[in-house]
Amino acid sequence: KMSPRPVSSSSSSFSVAVKYSSRRAQSPRVPGKKRLRHAPKASTNTTGGGGDDDDKSGEEDATMKNTTIPAEFTDSKEEEATTTANNMNAGVKSPYEKYRLASPITFERLETEKDRRKYPMNEDGYFDLVAKNDVPSLDKLIRDLSPEPFKRLIPTSNLPGEALFESPLVSFAYERGWRDNFKRSGFPGVEVEKENAMEALGEDAVGDVIIDCSCGSGLFTREFARSGKYDGIVALDFSESMIKEAMERAQKDTSVPADKIAFVRADVGRLPFANDSIGGVSASAAIHCWPDVQSACAEIFRVLKPGRIFTGTTFATPNVPFLDDDQNRLLSTLSRDLSASRPGTNGLRFWNSADLRDQLQSIGFSDVTILREKDYLFWKARKP
Repeated sequence: KMSPRPVSSSSSSFSVAVKYSSRRAQSPRVPGKKRLRHAPKASTNTTGGGGDDDDKSGEEDATMKNTTIPAEFTDSKEEEATTTANNMNAGVKSPYEKYRLASPITFERLETEKDRRKYPMNEDGYFDLVAKNDVPSLDKLIRDLSPEPFKRLIPTSNLPGEALFESPLVSFAYERGWRDNFKRSGFPGVEVEKENAMEALGEDAVGDVIIDCSCGSGLFTREFARSGKYDGIVALDFSESMIKEAMERAQKDTSVPADKIAFVRADVGRLPFANDSIGGVSASAAIHCWPDVQSACAEIFRVLKPGRIFTGTTFATPNVPFLDDDQNRLLSTLSRDLSASRPGTNGLRFWNSADLRDQLQSIGFSDVTILREKDYLFWKARKP
């Protein structure tokens, strides 16, 4: 279950063009030769008087001086300073600033208008901050050539755990019975899980921005936003279908404050946030779907502020009653490795307490607490 381009030299070329045009207007016209048009006329109206050539020349100069250069070809420092000043005067934070959004390539904050134009909010209303991979592939070709209604049925990932939750059928079914089945494995239910997560995040996260990762259909995103405890919640998922389902449900739920949520499509293995910038991370029923848990947990460690909490839940491997902890750990490892090597595996990894603890501590987390109920695991870990 997530280099700025060099400023174009067009500005200097433009200045040269204006001066060149002005000199041409002042020089005598060579009989029998036509003037070159450097820009279309802004208006065809004339005021009368004077020669036709002087009118044309004046129109050219006025047009060139009034031409607006596209923003991507200008030095945007002045524009950025003006925008920043206006926002400060209005006391309004942009979503980029409020939710600490950063480039998924450099991890630098998207602070300037020039940077933000590279990662705009798309027409569906969410930020797509997945690092783009332009390497051709058969799956990508099929997806690009497919009619629009069928594109969502073709996953962008070839990793089974991610591809499963990219399906619109899974996103549609998730809160229509799918999630309720987790109770059979010992999950206590949304209300209790929400309270456990907020208690684990602690008072330090109150008034700060937290990430619901991976958010799925937004079940816990809405609960966190409804609580009123946090300045903002980033609903983050790799699946476009899940993001759209989460957005639709949040929009329909009038009890959810819309100004408290930013929907972000991103890879949990490359989180689009700066170092030490996030107030807390919750991953409810998520890590068993992540293709590379070590990389994902390392990314969460990187973006968390010092002293803040990473908490979550997942499925545990079955325990055999007459075996001790070490024997159960060995058995679960063998079972996991054998199932992963079978064709058609769904790519999901379940955990035992010892493996999960070792995983979190090896990255640098401390104060690791893990609780187990049947096949349900809850954990809490702190970044020192």
